[in-house]
Amino acid sequence: MEKTSRAEHTVEKILNYLKVLVDNGGPEESEYAQLDTATQTLYEVFQEGKINDNYSSEINNLFSEAFLENTLHGWSLKKPFGYSGDFKMIDYIYTYQHSNKKEFIKWDKYYHYHQSSKAVRNRKEYFKKTMLGQINGRKIHLLNVASGPARDLKECYDLLEDKAKLITTCVELDMHAIEFAKDLCRDNLGFIEFINKNIIRFNTAKRFDIIWSAGLFDYFKDRTFILVLKKLKCLLNPTGEIIIGNFCKSNPGQAYMELFCNWFLFHRTEQELKELALCAGFKEENISVDKEPLGINLFLRIRNNSNDNMRSHGKIHWTN
Repeated sequence: MEKTSRAEHTVEKILNYLKVLVDNGGPEESEYAQLDTATQTLYEVFQEGKINDNYSSEINNLFSEAFLENTLHGWSLKKPFGYSGDFKMIDYIYTYQHSNKKEFIKWDKYYHYHQSSKAVRNRKEYFKKTMLGQINGRKIHLLNVASGPARDLKECYDLLEDKAKLITTCVELDMHAIEFAKDLCRDNLGFIEFINKNIIRFNTAKRFDIIWSAGLFDYFKDRTFILVLKKLKCLLNPTGEIIIGNFCKSNPGQAYMELFCNWFLFHRTEQELKELALCAGFKEENISVDKEPLGINLFLRIRNNSNDNMRSHGKIHWTN
């Protein structure tokens, strides 16, 4: 009983602190570290089950409807397209979107400050560097699974002198995302095909040199992860490569994402990703894990065989 009371006291103290921040229009940059610590402490109390779930609604009630309608925090929580990490949310992170309401800008700045948001932006850069390195004078057929806003793809084409070197098939379940992506990539639609389908039900006679999926697999339980990976294996050229993004278990933004945004992922370690690839039938020598500079967004990379030509297009080397 004493432990429960102590936990409740901790939560009440943090809730009062959050109320002050809300009344002040959000945290100043100098307050970010303190807010991070408070969020992590609150998250751990919830995870340990020391308090009842009623406190979850108290957290959400701290923020007004106007706040939820005009901030990235609110968009993440309300999920206007019905799911976490929708195409607009990802594009807002890519483009540093801020509220057009002055009173909420501090909160959006805090959202972008998070290491997890930075890792998402790093993922876009990783994709571009990977694709440009793979093309390197040859023609690439790319399958982009759950392509979302396709801003990474648009920026990649912008960097190509010969756009015909990259022929892309995007498979995306959300038709709203496809409409958005088509408009964004309108100058390159001669090289991109958008298909509105669940990847599990997607079938084609085409085979691809690169199969890329930035942010789908960390929503999958292990069984589904393996099932879809086996499906992708059948779509891969003999010398092709699969690259799958997944947030790692040391993601420092997990507490904020889950507690305030109701945004849940299946975080995984490098070893867990390798084991899933082994379960999907790939050889150990053809499996590796790469990461963006922060080490938060991991990339499971699987070659279809040990072809030395594919090895020459290996990991990305980051420069400051």
